[in-house]
Amino acid sequence: MKKTVLALIGLTAAMTIHAQEYRLLVGTYTEKSSAEGVYLYSFDSKHADATLLDMAPSGNPSFVITNPEQTRVYCVNEFNDGRQGVSSFILEGNTLKGLDSAVIPKDQVDGEDPCNLLYTGETIISSNYTGGSVTAFALNEDGGFIGMSQYFSCNAEYTQVITGLSLGETPAHMHCAVTSPDGKYIFVTNLGMDCIHRFVRTEGIHPLGNSTVAWKNGGPLVKFGPRHMVFSQDGKYAYLLCELGDKLVVFEYDNGELAPIQTLTAYKGKGHGSADIHISPDGRFLYTSHRLKEDGIAIFSINQATGKVKKAGYQPTGRHPRNFAITPDGNWLLCACRDDNRIEIYSIDKKTGTLTSSGKAIEVGAPVCVQIL
Repeated sequence: MKKTVLALIGLTAAMTIHAQEYRLLVGTYTEKSSAEGVYLYSFDSKHADATLLDMAPSGNPSFVITNPEQTRVYCVNEFNDGRQGVSSFILEGNTLKGLDSAVIPKDQVDGEDPCNLLYTGETIISSNYTGGSVTAFALNEDGGFIGMSQYFSCNAEYTQVITGLSLGETPAHMHCAVTSPDGKYIFVTNLGMDCIHRFVRTEGIHPLGNSTVAWKNGGPLVKFGPRHMVFSQDGKYAYLLCELGDKLVVFEYDNGELAPIQTLTAYKGKGHGSADIHISPDGRFLYTSHRLKEDGIAIFSINQATGKVKKAGYQPTGRHPRNFAITPDGNWLLCACRDDNRIEIYSIDKKTGTLTSSGKAIEVGAPVCVQIL
């Protein structure tokens, strides 16, 4: 009996230790920096220590994601000189190995500076900042690319159907694509035209169905510049961070409809460079990153009954904070500070949502994206 108890205690301890260890994927800018590609780290959540496991060479892999099984990694290659496209990698244990790559075909669609990816199961969708388009790449069984299977050019759509504006007057800049909580739609933010597009999500290698404008900034004197958006865990609310106006917009969500219920200034720095947005694992706090002036992370508490937010603090960070990630246990926030060549690690007070610097960081050239597996 004694041996059985000891064995159970040992098993429990092993499970606890395992639960405190995560793997991190880091996307970087490789041009004019010391970075060489996509980096894989282990992260000890008990001590906030990171260890480099592997690196896969890639050009400007500024945004990275995995498939749900975490066996394949995908990144954009953020260029505008003919090299723009997407790459895939094999993730096996603590190793990362290049698998395939595909270029966004310039002769078919303007799709330069891809900056975000969405995995749909049978495709990877890239949001392309320059050119105002989204492009879907069909995947083969191994996770490589069959080729571009679909695209949507926002500039062409707007010129022909909606506003009649010429390309030169209001260029589109697509910035991110997210799937709705009910799985029925794909929403794409358009920084240039101050709106959010909604596509009916379809099965197969053509995931972008009929489209419409789900929301548009109604204040022409103040450009919001929608960048990143997230949905609440219960799927009832959506939160949009706007880069150019430093605004945070809260929506009620219901069956494809976005109804704004709150708009506020996310921070007072007026940097017009708001970047990333995430909700804590317990759903109680919202965080947004801001750069170019008074760089840092804004903290908001979320009213669980109404979905509205209230400012709860502001944490200064290193230079040019971009994407950040929160560990699944809710203990740490890891912020990619591009111009300081490091990922800063902050502890999270689960009662107040506030952040405290751990004094630790992951040193890596020009980090811009952190994903926790």
